Amino acid sequence: MGSVSSWRQHDHKTAGRTGGGRERSMKRRDFFHLGAVAGAGALLPAACASPQQDLSRPVAGNDASALWKRDLAVVNGRIVTLEDAQPAAEAVLVRQGRITLVGTTDQVTREAGSAPRFDAAGRTVVPGFVDPHVHFEMACNALSYQVACHTPPLTSLREIKDALRMKAAGTPPGEWIIGRGSFGMAGRVEEGHLPERAELDAVTEDHPLILYSGFHVAMINTRGLKELGLWDDDTNVPRGAILHRDASGAPTGVATEIWPMPPAYSVDQVKASLRAHARDLYVSKGITSISTLPLVGTDLVADQALQASGDLPIRLRAYYHVPHLLTLEGFLGMGLVQGFGTDMFRVGGVKIFVDGAGGDGLDRRFADFKWTQEELDSFVLRAHSHGVQLMMHAVTDPGHQMIEAAVEATLAREPASLRPRIEHGGDVEDIERVRRLARLGIIPVITPQQERATAPRTRPRTTPRYRTLVEAGVMPAACSDATGTVPVFSPLGAIASLVASPEEGGGTPPGEELTFDDALRMHTIWAARSGFEDDDRGSLAVGKFGDLAVLSADHEGMTGGELYDLRVDATILGGEVVFER
Repeated sequence: MGSVSSWRQHDHKTAGRTGGGRERSMKRRDFFHLGAVAGAGALLPAACASPQQDLSRPVAGNDASALWKRDLAVVNGRIVTLEDAQPAAEAVLVRQGRITLVGTTDQVTREAGSAPRFDAAGRTVVPGFVDPHVHFEMACNALSYQVACHTPPLTSLREIKDALRMKAAGTPPGEWIIGRGSFGMAGRVEEGHLPERAELDAVTEDHPLILYSGFHVAMINTRGLKELGLWDDDTNVPRGAILHRDASGAPTGVATEIWPMPPAYSVDQVKASLRAHARDLYVSKGITSISTLPLVGTDLVADQALQASGDLPIRLRAYYHVPHLLTLEGFLGMGLVQGFGTDMFRVGGVKIFVDGAGGDGLDRRFADFKWTQEELDSFVLRAHSHGVQLMMHAVTDPGHQMIEAAVEATLAREPASLRPRIEHGGDVEDIERVRRLARLGIIPVITPQQERATAPRTRPRTTPRYRTLVEAGVMPAACSDATGTVPVFSPLGAIASLVASPEEGGGTPPGEELTFDDALRMHTIWAARSGFEDDDRGSLAVGKFGDLAVLSADHEGMTGGELYDLRVDATILGGEVVFER
């Protein structure tokens, strides 16, 4: 590469301890001081709006609850209810958006009256999929405004730079150019390394430019480094992040964990991207509920505006980044209890990063902690004592163990369970660790392989031990973790990968394959449970939402490999068909 890279993992010991990380304001986001919106319908920090956004008129969040409350009789199906008392049925009746009868086609037809019929024609019908960890707005924004630099289909840095250069040619000088690349980009391109600052300066010097590998590793040109305040010193580097510098002290352009720093998209831009992509990315795949992780408050303004207008047929539960979006004290100060909201939009809890990229962005792997154990213990206890559910990101085993220890210490003092979650969790081989997760009530939220593997792995997987987790009573949840990094994701593809053997293209360790029903549970009832929403979704029972996904065939008798051929033919939300192939 021709440069010597040095780095220091940034600690910022003087930072406020509440939230375990960076508490300073974002200098490049003049909208980013925090407060509470008048009117509970908005459920977000007020000043996250763009200067032009008028929040004196609250978004009509409560009006959205009147939408998607239809009557519908789904008949002639192979209904998989995931209810022990009645695991299978032929038909479901929905009245005003909720299920009133699950039974035979004759029973439902007699009770349906004038309700519209949907003939499933022998196809499998399952509960609407619940995706419990989605960067919903970010994934849509990536398709609308950012450059696809994924590998494959691209194979070289030359192709990536050409794509970025083409975007720059059509973008006014001074505006940001953002490229979205795959995880492990260096190992996926012919050149075998990440592009550094000089290479990106050759793409454009007229625009600040960031190219991501995943979302935790970034390559930045000179103008971008200067606009982010990263050129001259490291005071702006977030805690736990790494900014590589060469022998002269100049940034090489490679950094980790700078994702909160670039300017946000406006409410109108987010609304436009959601209108353009939400149905294809989510609704068409049978997803009826998601837990979203907004990057900024403007994301939530856009979400609620589109729900209120009828343009966003998907249920949302919002989890707030601490300390990036607001502090824990700020969250508590909003006075909104977990689950507050409507049938369409609810407050979830708090998302924190215990570690981040799990390395330096180049070739060193380690736990890039954002907390000490003492800080995390204190934070988890405070959140737990105020009834706040925690999503805790950990991609390293030391990070996983740190969370386990913090939860165990908290439960020793506050025994009530708030279903603590480890995002990207479950990568534990030791059976005693698996049993510990079950005993502590920790929910691993896992992103399974999303499509058929096209080539055998060079080394067999050893984790996650899916079947072992299920048999131990852990009830893991499956998520897409969609951000724009992985362009292909699908609950059905993930279900097939959990059921199929490695020889069939599956994605589990040998002997850890799941049954279809357990793989489905990870995407429905257990996913709903991970967000305290299993009372009204995730299975098909009287009183629950009339949210269903109609598959393209009867799955019964299919092998794991054959499940990859299943598609979603229709998505039903609150008794309304919101997608049909």
